This record gives sequence, C-alpha cells and structure tokens, in this order.
Amino acid sequence: MKNFNHITRLYQKYLDNSCNPQELQELLHHFEHAEPDTELVQMIRTELQKDDERDVALPQVQAILSKLDESMQVNVINPIAKRRSLFTTSMRYWSAAALLFLSLLLYYGNEHLNFFGTYTSTYKNDIPAGGDKAYLTLADGKRIALTDSMVGTISPAPGLRISKTAKGQLRYELAKGASGNGYNTITTPKGGKYEVILADGTHVYLNAASSLRFPTSFTGIAERRVTLTGEGYFEVSHRNGQPFYVQSGKQLLRVLGTHFNLKAYPDEQSVKTTLLQGSVEVSNSEGSNAVLKPGQQSQLDQGKLKLEEVDVMAATDWQRAEINLKAEDFQSTMRKIARWYDVEIVFDETAPGDLTLGGLVSRDKSLVAVLKVIELTGKVHFKVEGRRVTVMR
Repeated sequence: MKNFNHITRLYQKYLDNSCNPQELQELLHHFEHAEPDTELVQMIRTELQKDDERDVALPQVQAILSKLDESMQVNVINPIAKRRSLFTTSMRYWSAAALLFLSLLLYYGNEHLNFFGTYTSTYKNDIPAGGDKAYLTLADGKRIALTDSMVGTISPAPGLRISKTAKGQLRYELAKGASGNGYNTITTPKGGKYEVILADGTHVYLNAASSLRFPTSFTGIAERRVTLTGEGYFEVSHRNGQPFYVQSGKQLLRVLGTHFNLKAYPDEQSVKTTLLQGSVEVSNSEGSNAVLKPGQQSQLDQGKLKLEEVDVMAATDWQRAEINLKAEDFQSTMRKIARWYDVEIVFDETAPGDLTLGGLVSRDKSLVAVLKVIELTGKVHFKVEGRRVTVMR
C-alpha cells in the first residue's frame, strides 16, 4: 500500500487548495486502487441516498465507492479532523467533505472515469476567487485602497494610529488619554473580504460587498455603535457598562461580549443573525425583540422576527473559506457566488427555480471549479462569458 503519511500530506494539500495537477492525479490513483468497504464509504452512500434530487445513479457511483478503504478514514481524514477541531468535531462535517471529495474526483477524473458524459455548459473564461480587498474612507473623506497600502502606519492622526498588520488586518489604536476624531468606513467590493480591529479590541471580519461604519475611538461615550451593510462576523470585546450596538437597516442588535454572524445584504429577503457564543438581543423598528442563545439564528423578514436552531458552521462557512452548498436555497447560493467572484448571474427561462445541493467547496477555488461541482446534480448547467454567468437547465 501507499505510504499513508504521504497520502495524508497530499489530502491536506487538496483541502488547502494547493495540490498541483500531478499530486491530484496521484491522489486519484490511490483511491482507484484502494481496498473496499469502509465506514467512510457508508457515510458517502448515506449522504447520496438522502437527496432524492441528486441526478446520480448509485450503481454508477458504486465503482468508485468500492475503491475507498478504511485506510483513508484512519490515516487521512482523522488526523486532519483533529488539526481542524477548532471549527467542528462533528463527523457530519467530514461526511460532507468526503462527499465533496468524491464529487471533485469525478470532476477532475471525468475523462478517465467517464461517468457523466459531456456537459452542455460553455466556459469561455474562468475567474479566480476573491481575496483581501477593501477601501477605507477617513473622517475627512479621504479614500485609501487597503490592498495597495504597505504594512505599517496608513494614516496618522493626533492620538490615533491606523495601521495595516503583516497579517493584512486593519488596526485602530488610540493613545492613552486621547479622544476620537469622528467616523471611518471600511468597504469591501465584490470579490473582497477584510478584517478590522476596532479601537476597543473588537474584531470584525467583513464578507464581500459589505461595509462597516464605526467610531475611530470609543472613549468618553456611553455606548459603542457601528453600522453594517452586507455580512460581517463579530468578536466583540467586553467592556463593563459600555454595550455594543450594530445597526443593520431596520434591525438593531445589542451585544455585551460575544461572537456572532450578521448577514444583512440588501438583495436578501431577510436579515439573519447567528449566535455562536455569548448573548445578543435583536429588535426591529416595530418594537419586536428577541434574545438569542448560542446555536440560534434570528431572521427579520418584512418586520417580523423569527428564531430557530441552526447549524452555525453552515451559517459561517465563508469565515472558513468555504461555500456550503447545502446551507441555503439555490438562488441564495448563486447570489453568494456572485458576490465572491464579482459576476452577474442571469437565469434564463429554462433555469430551475430551486435546486437541492449538498457538500462543501473551497472559496479559494476558481469560479468554473465551483460551477462544475454544482453541475454534478445533472439538473443545471452554466455559461460563463466574461463576468456574466447564465444559469440554464
């Protein structure tokens, strides 16, 4: 059998999106010649059988299922799962990852395996994934492209230091005894993301097509208040007697110290707040309010608040550089792809109104790689022309 330390390293490189074509081919070759019957095989089979919408014939898939063996579970997935336990210890996550790996094997090895035939899609070009891109607007109106700024001080002001760290973070630091000097706004374009560390130590991670307006200092004020448009993940620092508020359209969120994800895009039907730890209170302009517990999500839709238990890992997929294809409906997933790859999505008259998807795909992969994974359902195809993506059956 193969040296499984070597296979483990290859699989880790695959998860990190750093496999070259030769390494990917070697990984495919290993799984084609592995011994049969494993717990992982059963997990993949179960995931496939759950989805009645999946247009994949199980007898065809058996050819590759029968070649996955226990050594992959013991020597490949388990060690990686331990290293990534910061995010989840759920085996359901890894069954989804395994299902995705199967999908990508079929995609990359399409000519060799020839399970699905020829796609009717047209790809005139490909588009790379987004990255760290943002613009900072200072209190005096000056606009700075953060992607072009060097590491170090960006814009000094009396008593205030704004700097870009070696990790690409935007950091605000106020000198002792100094006061603030107005509001700044950080904006990510489509295809951009960024992290900002506010003057109180709060970390805010912005997703694509989002903006955060915030005070440069929280000294000498009774409350901390910021305004978010788009999507952000917050790690709010605790300050006795100084609550933290986030305004998003008609929703106001009150925080004391917690981790939560807030999704408030103008083109989405509802504002979604997902709590990972701590406690938050959401309220709307009509006077309704609700207190969230960890693992809950509030949805503000047409003035009405609704609470439900959710998979927080699915709601924060973008924070781990993933696209969870099963987390949302098909239309929302395509809007998510549009924002991250900075493309226009057009649905032609044959496009499915909804589609059940499953699995995870790395946000570091190119647009065409993501679309080809979705096409494995057999229910949808795509045409990519420049930055226009047409969805069709």
